[in-house]
Amino acid sequence: MTALRTLLILLNPFAPHLSEELWSLLGEKFAGFDGTISQQPWPKWDPAYLVEDEVEIIIQINGKLRHKITAKKDLPQDELEKQATSSAKIQKAIAGKAIRKVVVVPNKLVNLVVG
Repeated sequence: MTALRTLLILLNPFAPHLSEELWSLLGEKFAGFDGTISQQPWPKWDPAYLVEDEVEIIIQINGKLRHKITAKKDLPQDELEKQATSSAKIQKAIAGKAIRKVVVVPNKLVNLVVG
């Protein structure tokens, strides 16, 4: 119910009549919907919810995009390289080729130079 309450408060500036009607209907059945919606305080924001703990990593082979993976943020370069090369799609693309160089840009991409 907390999420629905917050949604109605945020919806109120854009659709005041609809949100007020829903607020009054929910107030008849559930607690926490007292008064009018326009009298309610604006929801507080928490910066902790804005922190990302996972990033999308682009995997390139010879500079061409081949795959994307999701990995933990600030993962060490060797573990990031290990995740990139263990992908089935990448294994298929580098089959029979030797990896000559690996370029890792933390939290962004892994480029495998093969020949």
